[in-house]
Amino acid sequence: MQLQSQSHTYSRYNVLAQTTQPMDVSDQLLSKLAVLSQQKQWILFTSECPRPDFEQLAGSNIRCQNIIQMKPSQQLSEVEIVIKAIRSGNASAVVASSKIAPMNQSMLRNIAQRYQCEVFFVEGRVNKYH
Repeated sequence: MQLQSQSHTYSRYNVLAQTTQPMDVSDQLLSKLAVLSQQKQWILFTSECPRPDFEQLAGSNIRCQNIIQMKPSQQLSEVEIVIKAIRSGNASAVVASSKIAPMNQSMLRNIAQRYQCEVFFVEGRVNKYH
């Protein structure tokens, strides 16, 4: 069980370590994530998504200890990262940015279905300059 406690710490670090703002997502998506978070698998957010907001997730009964935001890759595209995450078999869901082309979104949903995983697409990070 040591691995689980290490993962739990890493997960909390990802969700809580930095200031967040609520994601612009539907209540329906939050409800689906709440159900999926009860499984003994991860809900993975790509680095292109807004950082998951603890209050928003917890307020929707989502088990935040099962949430991980993946680090950006210098070699793989977001699509390739999502494919790799799905095929790992460790995720009940992958949340990616809606910047992924509709044709690729459809392909990712088909791959996810084969691995009993769900893929959701949300508005990506917004860079704000002051």
